[in-house]
Amino acid sequence: MARRMVGDNQDVYRVVVTQRTRRDNPDWVRGEIRPDNPRFLWDGPEWEQAFGPYNSIGAARGRLTTLTTDIDGSTPPGVTGGRIEKAHTTWEEVQ
Repeated sequence: MARRMVGDNQDVYRVVVTQRTRRDNPDWVRGEIRPDNPRFLWDGPEWEQAFGPYNSIGAARGRLTTLTTDIDGSTPPGVTGGRIEKAHTTWEEVQ
């Protein structure tokens, strides 16, 4: 949950990251470090995971960057994309 939610009639944001499911490589051999023989294969079905809400688009963009970019600027294994979604807060009385 956000530390500071926005007030009435304000926008909130969340980050949605699309990933592929990981599975073990059946041909992998322990101790053999080769680019053509990875430990895991990221070829399973895609799924989405949401993070947030954030009270500003800047905070959401920063989180999207950390989730979709490795330290060397490449995309982490299994990540296929990401996006930011916006919602508008409305409040109603609850009985």
